[in-house]
Amino acid sequence: MSHYFTGDNTEHEYREIKFNYKDRTYRFRTDRGVFSRDRIDYGSSVLIDAVIHDCDLPEGGVFIDMGAGYGAIGIVLGDTLEAKPIMVEVNSDALVLCRENAEHNGVEAEVVSRTEYGAMELAERPSLYVTNPPFRAGKPVVLEMIEDAHKKLVAEGAFYMVVQKKQGMPSYRKAVEKLFGNSEIVVKDKGYYVLKGVKV
Repeated sequence: MSHYFTGDNTEHEYREIKFNYKDRTYRFRTDRGVFSRDRIDYGSSVLIDAVIHDCDLPEGGVFIDMGAGYGAIGIVLGDTLEAKPIMVEVNSDALVLCRENAEHNGVEAEVVSRTEYGAMELAERPSLYVTNPPFRAGKPVVLEMIEDAHKKLVAEGAFYMVVQKKQGMPSYRKAVEKLFGNSEIVVKDKGYYVLKGVKV
């Protein structure tokens, strides 16, 4: 059995889903074995809206979408904020979908595997880092993402993650506080929390 946070070898079962945001309809191709294949999950939609209303990303800047899946978060943010996403994903099928979806929605993006990302020298340090983490992959994986955000962001850069209380929100908030020296709950919506840390 394969999982959305690992490499995948299941047979393909493609479908197209739609996501409406700010008078635009985005279309995403999804597949069996990728996270939330039937619709944009509620946590991702909460994260997208929170970041758009809270962050101050320079137009034309770059940002990281860690654990991008088929690309919904990075593509909508990239389009709305007029910024370039670097979308990082471990699932090989999701990587293909991510590239296709960015192109089909008219968003210039850099889509890389987790291995490729680890070897990258970023031409421009991001001022935004977002993630809807793969909690089923385990707490060490999520903590590694928080640490990576702190390492990669420029000074005053912002990290955002969405997490439910039952997924360990209080402990992840403590991890953000410890690394960034600050933490904030930007949004709380139907049990989903968007945590923010600003690199100082």
